[in-house]
Amino acid sequence: MFESCYKIYKNCFPDYPISYENFCERLNIKKSKLFCETDEEKIVGFAVSGSDNIAVVAVEKAYRGKGIGRNLVGLCEEYIKNNGKKTVKLGIGDASLFQGVPVDNDGDSGVYKFFEKCGYKESHLTYNMDIDTYSFEYVALDIPKPENVTYRLAKDSDKEELLKAVQAAEPDWTDLYKNCDDDILLAICDDKIVAFEMINENGGIFTKEDNIIHGCIGCVGTIPQYRKRGIGLDMTANAVQRLRALGCDKVQLLYLVLDKWYGKLGFYITSTQWMGEKEI
Repeated sequence: MFESCYKIYKNCFPDYPISYENFCERLNIKKSKLFCETDEEKIVGFAVSGSDNIAVVAVEKAYRGKGIGRNLVGLCEEYIKNNGKKTVKLGIGDASLFQGVPVDNDGDSGVYKFFEKCGYKESHLTYNMDIDTYSFEYVALDIPKPENVTYRLAKDSDKEELLKAVQAAEPDWTDLYKNCDDDILLAICDDKIVAFEMINENGGIFTKEDNIIHGCIGCVGTIPQYRKRGIGLDMTANAVQRLRALGCDKVQLLYLVLDKWYGKLGFYITSTQWMGEKEI
């Protein structure tokens, strides 16, 4: 059944290619709720809901305009309400594929308008970004170079201090870092961890090109008393340089709001997502 949903997904979201394995893993299919609409036993639309979010809704083009999408959204909302939640988020949650609702780079794909008609309101936009490592030159960057800061990969012995730093900087990320299997790059200043980020030379989720090796950087954070010194930006530049040395052709960033900040390093927007919520 889920393979049929994956085929529908690929037809509906060609600008967001993802492997079937990643599709299943990110949608957390063993714990999330799957709803399907059928026509003579053929699946023509589906939706996946987490405990408080709608992760994805997709309907085959030939079956749109018949109320199928609205019905799927309604089923997800009822499921979430029965979980005791009062707000439905679009995208991110315990089952998630997108950060929000994918829109074209011109901001007018029409997908988010469907959710507006279902009563959802925009909170903000997020972005996915790439950088081409072949054109990246750290020494040529016009960014602040923080003094007395060094960078290294985290060791097992750093875990307790790292989690305290994450808790101080971005408490919502604590569980992500506690269970992280990726390498973690640390910024060290005054003999302590002051910033951190995840890096993966086999990263990248939505990748269109064949034979292109994508790295990925995620969850970049700096503890409050060390912010506005250029540490986070310089640490990210260091991560790009490391991933380039590991053979990555591109490095991907997902679900950002600070697009201009990362743009200082040469990252460019590849896709945009509409963040919507609804009270139920």
